[in-house]
Amino acid sequence: MNPFWQNKKIVIYIALAHHTKFLLPVAERLRKKGARILYIVGQAERSQEMTAIREGLDYTHVFDYLTQKDEEDISQNYLLQRNHFAKALCRDFALATSPLTVMDKTLYAAAKEYAGFRNLLEKEKPDLCFALHELNRWGKMLAFWSKKFGIPYISLQEGLGYNLDFGYTGQVQYSTLALVWGERIKKKLAGYDAPAERIIPVGNTHLATEILRQKKKGIRKLKREELKCTENFVVLLFLSSILPRPHSLMDLFSSMAKNNQIFPIVKFHPAAKVPDIQEWTKAFPAHCQKNIRFIHGEEDTYDLISVSDLCVLAQTSTTGLEAIAFGKPLVELDMNQTQTAPYSFARQNVAFKMTPEALGKALDQGARFQAATKPLLLEKYLKNELSNMDQTLDRIEAIFKKVIQAAGTPLLPLLHPSKKPEKKWSIVVPVCEDADCFLFQLESLARFSENCGSFETILLEPEAPSKKTTTILDSLKGDLIRLVIHQGKSLPQMMNQAGKTAGGEIIIFLSSCLIPQPGWLNALTQGIKKHGRNRLFGGLITDAQGKIIHAGMVVDTNCQPVSAYLHTRTNFPPALKERSFQMVDHFAAMERDLFLQAGGFAENSGDKAFLDLSLTLQKHSQTEHPVIYLPGVHLLSPKPEKIPSDSNAAIHFHGKWTGALWPSESNLYKNDGINQEKLAGERMAA
Repeated sequence: MNPFWQNKKIVIYIALAHHTKFLLPVAERLRKKGARILYIVGQAERSQEMTAIREGLDYTHVFDYLTQKDEEDISQNYLLQRNHFAKALCRDFALATSPLTVMDKTLYAAAKEYAGFRNLLEKEKPDLCFALHELNRWGKMLAFWSKKFGIPYISLQEGLGYNLDFGYTGQVQYSTLALVWGERIKKKLAGYDAPAERIIPVGNTHLATEILRQKKKGIRKLKREELKCTENFVVLLFLSSILPRPHSLMDLFSSMAKNNQIFPIVKFHPAAKVPDIQEWTKAFPAHCQKNIRFIHGEEDTYDLISVSDLCVLAQTSTTGLEAIAFGKPLVELDMNQTQTAPYSFARQNVAFKMTPEALGKALDQGARFQAATKPLLLEKYLKNELSNMDQTLDRIEAIFKKVIQAAGTPLLPLLHPSKKPEKKWSIVVPVCEDADCFLFQLESLARFSENCGSFETILLEPEAPSKKTTTILDSLKGDLIRLVIHQGKSLPQMMNQAGKTAGGEIIIFLSSCLIPQPGWLNALTQGIKKHGRNRLFGGLITDAQGKIIHAGMVVDTNCQPVSAYLHTRTNFPPALKERSFQMVDHFAAMERDLFLQAGGFAENSGDKAFLDLSLTLQKHSQTEHPVIYLPGVHLLSPKPEKIPSDSNAAIHFHGKWTGALWPSESNLYKNDGINQEKLAGERMAA
């Protein structure tokens, strides 16, 4: 057993049967290493329980965590939902066409589950929660209570990303770290306002293992013998839960049924309802159904893909991607039934686009189809869609470990400073890659820091600066300390080293290439006098066009930290209010001793260093408002450096602070009397 995983407790939510193939490989790996896995199901007409039973899982129903003490809470929550739903019925008569008794039963079940999830996490105190996604009511409730108890929660997307954009609203409103299959789906979701840093491509959890298993066990040969199709050309047609109009497939079915060399299989989606399937198949005459195998949930999808010689999609689906990964030729049917999907395998040059009639004729003429693209292009395509599948479980295990470690991070004070304070200010400056910008920064520091008390500058230099930057550095004189960021050292580590080296009472940290503006230290001095010394102070940061980059940090609906009043003009009145915030970014000023007592910057916090420090102070400070935003401390970012998305920093930050990141952006704007229209207008004006 692995010492780290021994007795670690992981809650895994189980829903539909086809979901488990993504979750169970992860669970089984961690179980073998010593983790305790708790499988949980909810109320869904027993479908979730049936999934767990079929998989042989030792599961617990969320209702099992309820007691008589919860009856009052359940009743109140049920009535709250019922009242909201009743108001919605008055607004939208279409809702009344649904069976209200079923809806009422669902509302009551949701009220019970809400209390059950609370009791579950309160009792079990897991180290991590894991589920397929956060789109349904169970995923949302688990996410809510996980945040309440400060328990990391990771969701694993199932390769979604083929639909029209409006369908992604729920899929990007995530509070979790979301693991996805590949870079394409990350870009898709990020392009629809999902926080890119929290979407981590890891590959498919089971596909590589399944392909290897199929080969080792000779599934293709065994299954073809079982189905009596060893000499046939097997065509596997996948249908979604929304069945196409029968007449659109009539010609294809008729053609395949009379061709004795063809062995057709029609595979229905697991979510398709049996009565709908029965009604649909009745629409085809007997001669169209000859020799066709209609399969719902009786056979494993991967076994069927192995058996097939050609896979056919009636609607765009992740099954098409899996078929391509198995090395099967793929045809997308063009039936002109629905609005054109924004994604097409054929447009990616990895599938053929054909009408059902054309496919039937091609099969009659003996077409046997080969791969639709060249091997190198196919390899590139699969890497973009599925990352490196051979290392998927390794990556997921590493992410889980980092998240659990981050959630248990203790407060560790830094070492004592190397010298006593001899000056008022210590200003820590990472050397900017742009030599001209760096020189401008130094000149502004010297010019606008005069007559504000003695100060020293601590430069954090790259190991191999440019020739022009080296010339500037070697020409510098005065009260200066130069620290080199050697290979293997992170910027937060070096900022901590600067903190221990500093000889000023107040230490100021700047992110790269920030230019102080006139009066910045005077405003900071007044802020310290007004609010006290045992606080962290942030400042107003704008770009060269006069738009705000930072005016205090809030949390958006995705539980993602963002700047208040981002992209508004510098003189926008609400952004010029001096006030407390949960976090500040890019700039931090505080007493050196307070910085050291707080433990400094987390060494692996990356681009979240200032946010992490703010939250650390919030958690451990005895002061009511430990983080203060001072708009008078104005800094310019003339050429903001593009900081690459650091998934490791995001994993650490959200694992550590999940319980602290609750949406606050809308409340700030509401309190300031700013609605979305006014804010949008201000940004347009800027």
